[in-house]
Amino acid sequence: MRRTRWSIAAATLFAALWLAAPSGAYVSSTWYEDASGYEEAVRQQKVMHAPMFVYFRADWCPHCRAFDQLLEEPTVRSRLGSIIKVRINPEHGRAERALFEERFGTKGYPALYLVDVDGTSRRRLSHGGPAERFVAQIPDSR
Repeated sequence: MRRTRWSIAAATLFAALWLAAPSGAYVSSTWYEDASGYEEAVRQQKVMHAPMFVYFRADWCPHCRAFDQLLEEPTVRSRLGSIIKVRINPEHGRAERALFEERFGTKGYPALYLVDVDGTSRRRLSHGGPAERFVAQIPDSR
């Protein structure tokens, strides 16, 4: 009898959580890396209809390292969870450099862009903290 009640309770909880989740919503902590990751992210964006966050960084850049720490803040992680994320180091090759300089037309690090769900427009974001200031630039896409 106890096992049956527990099973029913578990099934009810699972059903409630499943129904409460937005259908088709993109949620991930995965970061796509460099030019090949960017191409995969663009494919995912077309399928999932989710915005994309593009982060150009260099290993030696102190501002990039500070921004990396900001990305670990719970409020930032939560807001970026529903966004496709790409991290590109232009020093890793020609394709990465072309994305940085030609496609996005930027020169300094870190460079952050939010690309809309259709991939047709992008907006440059400020990398400054605190976390609340950074996430205020990103619309809640849930």
